[in-house]
Amino acid sequence: MSRTVERPAARPAAAAPRPDPRTLAAVLAGKTVGAASRALGRGGGTALPGVVAEWIQPALLARLARQIGAGTACVTGTNGKTTTARMVAAMARHAGYLPVHNRSGSNLMRGLAATMVAAVGPTGRLPDADRRLGVLEVDEATLPQAAAAVRPRAVAVTNLFRDQLDRYGEVDSIAALWRRTLDLLPEETARVLNADDPLVASLGGRARGPVLYYGVDDAACALATPEHAADSRWCGT
Repeated sequence: MSRTVERPAARPAAAAPRPDPRTLAAVLAGKTVGAASRALGRGGGTALPGVVAEWIQPALLARLARQIGAGTACVTGTNGKTTTARMVAAMARHAGYLPVHNRSGSNLMRGLAATMVAAVGPTGRLPDADRRLGVLEVDEATLPQAAAAVRPRAVAVTNLFRDQLDRYGEVDSIAALWRRTLDLLPEETARVLNADDPLVASLGGRARGPVLYYGVDDAACALATPEHAADSRWCGT
């Protein structure tokens, strides 16, 4: 039996100010570079437009993201963030929203900026802004910058593994970075944390706002010792 899923009422988008000349120039330059890159077969236009646009307007992401009427969710972690973000975007579409989603997985600041450049029109306005929901996959070390720019309604953390050691140093360094970032988020921002990763679960210990834990509640799937649990100096709550 099928059933109709009604789209929840979206929050009214804040009246977006007319883009300032620098922001408008950044959007137009980013769109031009992206189109040229794709036409010349030099890439999919998922990063270079953001590089150019942010060079012209460093605050581009923050200025454009404020138009997203339903707010933004950020997804970060060592593994699974691309899949998780795609699942969330698919659920959002099923609920009637129009996701602003970096589907390509370009998850540094330039990739997030390129995503917003592609989403807005030539005038810098976001079409159907009240139905838009941001779903942004964010690189582990980029989370502080991204969170400061988009002021997310929710941050989902998948896991933290040692295979990032060569890129960012000890896992404790990334965990501390995340902890500082989450501490600075607005009280109403939801933290969605993996309860099966002790280090990630510990991020909810001193949260002021809502914390949601998820995990696999099946003893048959349990390991005697999770392979990355030894890296954690904290326990989840």
